[in-house]
Amino acid sequence: MECLATKLLRRGDMVSIERGQLAIQPASGKPVPPEWISTNRARICREVLMSVGLDAFEYVGYSTGHYGKTRSAGITLQFVSVLSGQSVYAVFNADLTRQRNTATGKAGALLPKGQFRIGKRSNFYRFWLSAGLQMPDRLQRFYKCMGKLSTVLMAGAVSNDRFDVQTLQPLTISADEVSRALSGHKEGTTKAQGGHKEGTKSGHKELATDHEPQGLQPIPTTGASNYGNKVIREEGYKTFPYTPIDTHKPPQDQSVDEWLEAYSST
Repeated sequence: MECLATKLLRRGDMVSIERGQLAIQPASGKPVPPEWISTNRARICREVLMSVGLDAFEYVGYSTGHYGKTRSAGITLQFVSVLSGQSVYAVFNADLTRQRNTATGKAGALLPKGQFRIGKRSNFYRFWLSAGLQMPDRLQRFYKCMGKLSTVLMAGAVSNDRFDVQTLQPLTISADEVSRALSGHKEGTTKAQGGHKEGTKSGHKELATDHEPQGLQPIPTTGASNYGNKVIREEGYKTFPYTPIDTHKPPQDQSVDEWLEAYSST
């Protein structure tokens, strides 16, 4: 099957990944139907990642708990690799207790399962801002909108299946980079995403890893079938990408050629 991303470029469209979101600018100037984007996003993103030699991760769920010898409160975000299926996770500090007395509990009591509180100086707050997602009306209500993370491709330094939260950020690949890669003009080395500080220590106070971060992972050439065997065994609250409801002859039911014909430049 011909690469759909290449087909789009050949007709003059621009393809990129901006802040973790697939972006297509048709040469015709006509808008791309959201349903078609939703149906073909995964395929095009995979093609782009393979062409530039980078991997990215999709959010699949989260859990809360107390971790480590000190039983520090936190939230664990779970991700899966787009290309290899490798499971990785990120741990952020969070408060799991009530801030004040309410009708449902006293201050200091544990919040209901899955709920958490964070502050504006926390790494989680900065991470959410970097993703460009809408903030909840209150900082203790992030649990209600965690599913929004499933629409954003993430990248960062990984060590022992764990993200360095200081480097975790939305993936960005410019239209020029995509064009060069799909045209066969790859650069000689694999690029890491911004925020990778290999060889330096961040000094952050989040729950620390035992090893230095390794940087964004290139596409594995061997052992890919063994990825994903380590799954975070924590009870979490998972969300899944939205699947559009079928309508009469929607764009997602059209073949690639039919859609390209309909939205090609005149």
